[in-house]
Amino acid sequence: MAETMVVPMDYVVLKSKIGKGFPYMKADEWKSWVLVYSPILLKAVLPIEMFRNWISFVDACHQLVKPSITFSDIDNGHKFLQEFCTECQRIYTPTILTCNMHLHLHLRETICDFGPNVNTNRKDFFEVTYMNSFVQDTFKGDFVHAALTCPSQVPFLPLLAKLTATAQPSTSKNTITFPQRPFRLSAFIQAYSNPSLPVLGNEPLPPSAFPLHIEPPSAMSDVDYPHLLDYYKVAYCMPNLEGYQHPSSPFSFVNNQIIKLKSINLLGQVYKGCKYTSGCSSFVQSLFLGSQGNNRLAYTGQIQYLFLHSFTPSVDNTELQTRVIYQDKHVFAFVKWFQIEHDRSRELESVDICSADFIACDFESILPVHRISSVVATCDYKTSTNNKKILVNALPHKQYN
Repeated sequence: MAETMVVPMDYVVLKSKIGKGFPYMKADEWKSWVLVYSPILLKAVLPIEMFRNWISFVDACHQLVKPSITFSDIDNGHKFLQEFCTECQRIYTPTILTCNMHLHLHLRETICDFGPNVNTNRKDFFEVTYMNSFVQDTFKGDFVHAALTCPSQVPFLPLLAKLTATAQPSTSKNTITFPQRPFRLSAFIQAYSNPSLPVLGNEPLPPSAFPLHIEPPSAMSDVDYPHLLDYYKVAYCMPNLEGYQHPSSPFSFVNNQIIKLKSINLLGQVYKGCKYTSGCSSFVQSLFLGSQGNNRLAYTGQIQYLFLHSFTPSVDNTELQTRVIYQDKHVFAFVKWFQIEHDRSRELESVDICSADFIACDFESILPVHRISSVVATCDYKTSTNNKKILVNALPHKQYN
């Protein structure tokens, strides 16, 4: 099973078997083992009592290893560690209990005093260092957004947005940077965590996204284009939008010209289409409202490609009139989604089971990148009846670097 796993780029692919012992493992390899591999692989190896106990430790790591965490995350992580240590005393012999397990219960105070993400390698050190610059840029944007509340101040918004923007490398024919409204971290987090919020795809992207690395402009395939047209009809509440083939007005149709992106960096998490890096970082999850509109469902899919598309609705659109400055550039991922299975046998370890086949594409295959909720690891899996499925392990979402 381990050999079939597709691991995101930010996680190390383990080369040696865990059964050979632990001395060779470095911190980033431990992180991959605990978060990515163990919830999937240990289910069939450990007795259920021991596996349930181990998952308490995994749950704690999910809360505590993120580079940016809340006090609620810290409290939840401490609760899971308490459960883990208490059960270890009951399940195992005293000889295996070490001082490290006592130190688990002091992590909460340590994090509150010194912050998260103890630097275990150069990458972690870079993340913490970069956070300072990112937070400064973000709060400068927040200041502009809060200060310009009067309509008479609107003409100054583009100027101040440029003054508060993160410095970008010079653009070339392979990159693009465009002005946008000030980025707000809280709004970005809400976009991917609350599926009831309307997200169009033209909302501000984090500074880490720029410059966008692009391919030459091209025409969207005639197979995919109808889904883009339907997306705009739904997102903008404009059912009379027309295709590019026979438009009756230059303001009522959706063109088929797109610019594909090689990758995009959202708060330090890099996403790519499936043709890059053997599919790594192309498997993602996004939240959707259930049929009743009152529950959230996490769908897993694979990004086929990322793309930039320009669209400006007609000026009589009432929703558009309420916007101070309209951004015509939309950034999407074209995603093929897996069918969610009703099998809940892996619910304890928060591993989803999906069909190995994609469902038919529709307008929901056009996903604003703002709505990507997490990157996932996947693994091939066969049921007792020899049906092929996919196991999906959603991994912690980065939130700043």
